[in-house]
Amino acid sequence: MAERINTPFTNEHFADWCLKMAEAKSPYWYGTCVYKATNSVLSSKTNQYPSHYGSSRTSRYKQDIANKQVVADCIGGCKGYAWSNGGQGVLEAIGTDKTFTRKYGSNGCPDKSASGMFSYAKSKGMDWGSIDTLPEIPGLALFKEGHAGYYVGNGYAVEWKGFNYGCVKTAVKGRGWLNWYKLPFIDYGDADTGTHAPDVVENITLGCRLLKNGSTGTDVKALQELLNQVGASLTADGIFGSKTEAAVKAFQKKAGIKQDGKYGDQSHAALMAAIAEKDAPLQTDPAPADPVRGEPTSDDKKVVITCDNGTVNIRVGNDTKYARITAAEDGTVLPYVATAENGWHAVTVGDRVGWVSGKYSKVE
Repeated sequence: MAERINTPFTNEHFADWCLKMAEAKSPYWYGTCVYKATNSVLSSKTNQYPSHYGSSRTSRYKQDIANKQVVADCIGGCKGYAWSNGGQGVLEAIGTDKTFTRKYGSNGCPDKSASGMFSYAKSKGMDWGSIDTLPEIPGLALFKEGHAGYYVGNGYAVEWKGFNYGCVKTAVKGRGWLNWYKLPFIDYGDADTGTHAPDVVENITLGCRLLKNGSTGTDVKALQELLNQVGASLTADGIFGSKTEAAVKAFQKKAGIKQDGKYGDQSHAALMAAIAEKDAPLQTDPAPADPVRGEPTSDDKKVVITCDNGTVNIRVGNDTKYARITAAEDGTVLPYVATAENGWHAVTVGDRVGWVSGKYSKVE
């Protein structure tokens, strides 16, 4: 234990680092990932997230800069730990003029939202479970919709709780946590959770494959959320179980198609049509309304869906007036085609091209 707690990227070291960040009262800045608080960071994040950086908060942010603090948001805590090579130099930089080295996306840690990181961990086959099965393993990540924390043992967690709290140590009980999971870039040694995740296929767009009892993934979660819009009452957990199968059969019966409980092309077309009926009349002309910029298509570019909650629609044209092709979860990665003048991105979905709003996606 003593050796591991001093070794970066072990779960013991990560948990100890989180505790020390709480002791240092690291402030919460939305959209940051263990950054040194500076005026340039404040300006950048104010432009990026104006609703989180209102004038009423400016004086507090300025005080954090004066205090030479290191800042993060909830999921930014673990991302910043990884990107700073296991928190190297971070604690020493708090309250001093020292800086530290960080590299975006390094050490196997992708840039994901709180919900996206949970999905990513499952896609990598990491152990996870419901919060009532939380094992006594420091360094596990905790999840509830839109928020992340980190278990430090004995019933306590560290979390960048919000603007008014910063990084704090809190009791796990009563905080509404739903799940625990192992982070893919942390070494948990021989720690056995006693629970092992099933094979999970993540970042699959709904409509690209046949779904049936036993399927798991972001497309299953998207299916569950859309079925709820047409009368079902499912927990959108991304696991196709008996309740989801029953909901698919009920929808198939209502749609007048074969009631086999499997979600294939015919069921997908029927569900998209049913969802569309809830909207204003839609155009079906797939031609985009605006010309695309003169950027060449690149096989190396991807579009990442960035909607913190729920799903975002992929449409046949670059405006909400166009019909849906499907819906995609936060963290879904799609091949990039082009970008329209209005900021919508063209992506490849299966064997066709669709469009997603730039408000809920980014090109990488």
